[in-house]
Amino acid sequence: MNFNFKENFNGIVSIIGASEIDKKTQEITFEVGKLLAQNKFIVVCGGLSGVMEAVCKGAKEENGLTIGIIPHIEKTAANKYVDIVIPCPFSQARNIVVVLSGDACLAISGKAGTLSEICFAWIYQKPIIALSNVKGWSSKIANQKLDDRRSDLIYGVESPQEAIEKIKELLNK
Repeated sequence: MNFNFKENFNGIVSIIGASEIDKKTQEITFEVGKLLAQNKFIVVCGGLSGVMEAVCKGAKEENGLTIGIIPHIEKTAANKYVDIVIPCPFSQARNIVVVLSGDACLAISGKAGTLSEICFAWIYQKPIIALSNVKGWSSKIANQKLDDRRSDLIYGVESPQEAIEKIKELLNK
């Protein structure tokens, strides 16, 4: 089998967000997953519920590839839409692995765990996109700078389509 990653995929996008979400956020995140798969991006996330499950479900609807980096030893803890489960039983320390696994980071809603992932993405120079039309850290931090170690900012977007276009722009796809 001769498989060329670059011919089959445009890259990997780290999706970060809350494990508990409302219906509006679920619908938006599901659409993000579909669009990522349609545009040949692999989804990597924390592999559990909420934003993680909704984005994986959307990606799977379009035959996309999903990776879940879960904070458990047992792979069965991942949501049923994760293709590749990577156990990383180090609690919140897995947030660094989720962020570093992607070429860009998309924040959707979120609480303290998501905020830590946004900070790691900032420190490690990952492009960060934040949905501003949902509750949580992504809307609070959209179009902001965290500190002066970077010249760019966290790019605020208002729709799944705008998120995908910004990802493509930032990754030159």
